Amino acid sequence: MELFIYWFGDARVSGADLEDTIDDVLNEEGEVTGGGRGDTGGNIDVEIFDDANVERLMAEIASAVSADLPANAYYHFAYDEEQHLLRELLPNQPEVPKHLRAAARGICSGLNSALKAASDGDMPFKCASSMVDGTTVISNLIGRLSVEDARERFERWTVGSTALMLVQSLKLAGATAWEAHYNGVPIVRMPMI
Repeated sequence: MELFIYWFGDARVSGADLEDTIDDVLNEEGEVTGGGRGDTGGNIDVEIFDDANVERLMAEIASAVSADLPANAYYHFAYDEEQHLLRELLPNQPEVPKHLRAAARGICSGLNSALKAASDGDMPFKCASSMVDGTTVISNLIGRLSVEDARERFERWTVGSTALMLVQSLKLAGATAWEAHYNGVPIVRMPMI
C-alpha cells in the first residue's frame, strides 16, 4: 500500500533524518521509497507491506515525526486522494467535524477557481490543500512568489465581495476564523465576526 506524506514550509530536521525515523518505525512492515524537498515544502513516499497493521503503523509514524514537521503535514494513500492531517493520528486529538472539513475543501476549490479567473489562467499561486485547526479553516497556498508579494496580492484579493463570500460560507459551517498560509507561512487571518 502506497502512502504519501507532504508538508508546506520547512521541516525541523533533514529529509534523510525523517526517512530514517520512518524506516525505523516500519521495521519489516514497509519501507521509505522516495522523498524530496523543494521551494514550497517536502514529501516522503512510503510502501506499507500487505500483511502490516496499517492503523498501528500510521499512529506510530505520526508520533515519531509530528514534532519534526509543520502542523500542516498531511498524508494520503494511493487509493484515496482525500488528505488527512498527520497530527490527527496523535493521541487525544479531537475529530474534525465533517461539515468543517467539507467547508475547508470547498474554500480551497473556490479559491482556485477565483484565482484562475482573476489571473487569465496564469496563477501566481494556488490552494494546494486545506485543513481545520480547532474551528479555524486554513487554506494552504503554494507558489513561487516571495511571501511579501503573495501577502500583498492576497490581502488585496480578500477584501470586498471575496471576504463576504468566505465569511458567509464559513459562518454557516461554524468556523470561527479563516487563515491563508503561503508555503507554510501564515499571511492572512480573517476572524468570523
